[in-house]
Amino acid sequence: MEYIDVLNENGVKTGQIMSRDEIHEKGLWHRAVIGVIVNSENKILIQKRSKEKEKFGGLYDLSVAGHISSGEDAVTAINRELNEEIGYLVNRNVKLKDYRFLTSFINRCEYESKGKRYFENQFMELFVIHYDEDNIDLKLNDGEVEDIKWMDFFEIKKLKEQNKLHPRTEWIDEVFNYLNRL
Repeated sequence: MEYIDVLNENGVKTGQIMSRDEIHEKGLWHRAVIGVIVNSENKILIQKRSKEKEKFGGLYDLSVAGHISSGEDAVTAINRELNEEIGYLVNRNVKLKDYRFLTSFINRCEYESKGKRYFENQFMELFVIHYDEDNIDLKLNDGEVEDIKWMDFFEIKKLKEQNKLHPRTEWIDEVFNYLNRL
C-alpha cells in the first residue's frame, strides 16, 4: 500500500501520512508528479490508460503520472513511475541532464469509482524527459497501460477536443511552449 504525506492548502506538510485511497476519499491535499517523454522530433510519448484503472480508464494520458510517496523526492517518484507504468528504466537510458523540471500547478477534480466519490487535490510537479531514440524497448504494465504512441501537438489537441484525453491537461501548453523555445 502506498502512503503519502498530507499537505495543507499552501502545500506544507501537516505531519500526517495516509494511504492514497484515504487521501482521495477525504479530498486532502498531496503531491504528485507527471512526466512527459519527448523525442528528437518534439513528439511526446502518450499512453492509453488501461480500461481496468479505477479512474479515467481507457483515456489517453501523458507519458507517466503518479503520487509522491512519503519520504520520497520528486525525481525519485518520476523514475519509479516510469518504471512501473511503462517499464522504462530511466537510470539506465537517460542521464539526469536530460530531465527538465518545467513547472508546478494545482490539479483538482472529482471522480466516481465503484460507487464511491473521490477527490483529487494535488500539487503537481511537471518534468520533461528528453530521449533521442525513437525505438524504446518498453515493457507495458498490463494493469496500468494499454498502449503507447508518439504524438505531436496537433494529435494531442485533437484527443483533447474529442474528450479522449485525461482531463488533467494543463501540461499540454506548458510542454509545447517549452519545446518551441528550444
